[in-house]
Parts: sequence; C-alpha cells; structure tokens
Amino acid sequence: MLELLTQFSMIDIITIIVALAVSVRSVIAFWDFAVDRLRRIFNKESTIEKEKAKVQERLQENYDNLKKVSANQEKLENQLSDLGDKINLLIESDKDDIKSFLTREHHYFCYQKKWIDDYSLECCEKRYQHYAEEGGNSFIEGFMNDLRALPKQPPSVNDNDINVNR
Repeated sequence: MLELLTQFSMIDIITIIVALAVSVRSVIAFWDFAVDRLRRIFNKESTIEKEKAKVQERLQENYDNLKKVSANQEKLENQLSDLGDKINLLIESDKDDIKSFLTREHHYFCYQKKWIDDYSLECCEKRYQHYAEEGGNSFIEGFMNDLRALPKQPPSVNDNDINVNR
C-alpha cells in the first residue's frame, strides 16, 4: 500500500476514490432501477395470472351452478312427467266414473221411469260435457240422445205413478 501511495499522487488517489464512489453509486442506481423494473414486469404478469385465476374460478363456479340447475331441471321434468301420468290416470278414471253414472241414469230413466225431469237431464248434460272434454268416445252419446228424447214430465200426473225412490 505504501508503494501505491508513492506511485500515485494524492489527486490521483482522490480521483480514483471519487471514480469508485461514482461507479458504486451507478451500480446501486442501476440495481434499484433493474429491481423496480422487474417488479413492475412481474407484477403485471402476476396481476394477469391473478385475473386468469379469478376468471377460471368464476367459470368453475358457473359450471358447477349449471350442473346443479341441469340436475334440478331433470328432477322437475321427471316430476312433471309423473304428474302428467297421474293426471292422465285421473282423467281416465273420471271418464269411467262419468260413463258409469250416465249408463246408470240412462237405464233408470229410459227403462224404469220412461221420463226425465229437467234437473236430472241438466246434470246428465253437464257430466256428458265433461266426459266429451276429457276425450270420451261416442258410446255415451247414444245414451244422451235417448235421455234427451224422453218426455220431461211423467206420463200421468197421478202421484201413485211417480216413483221417487230409486
């Protein structure tokens, strides 16, 4: 070191020290600049990755929700199908009930009483209308024509001829 001091003058040494200090300062400034620049680049990439992850998460949530909705829709469709089958069964049962009722009324009024009152005919007409709306066949239509053709009053007005009990 003593040799170094003897070879260089004080101004040279100070110049070297100042140059070294400026160099160190430049290296530190460059380091700070590079680190800051890299942080910004990685933050952009990190932000993009975070956004992609959020979008993927939302897509997965939507997919899961869609699967739930599809499962619920399938369940509802099955329930509606079951209800439709039950309604069809009820309609068929109701048609059979109406057919039985109108057959009984037809036989009673046509074969026993030989006449029909207005109220009984109106009840039969309403039941027949429901039967027709439910898709009943024309079998009962003939019975209704027979009932409509009956007289609306008993053949004789004598109370002894009126059979009120069935």
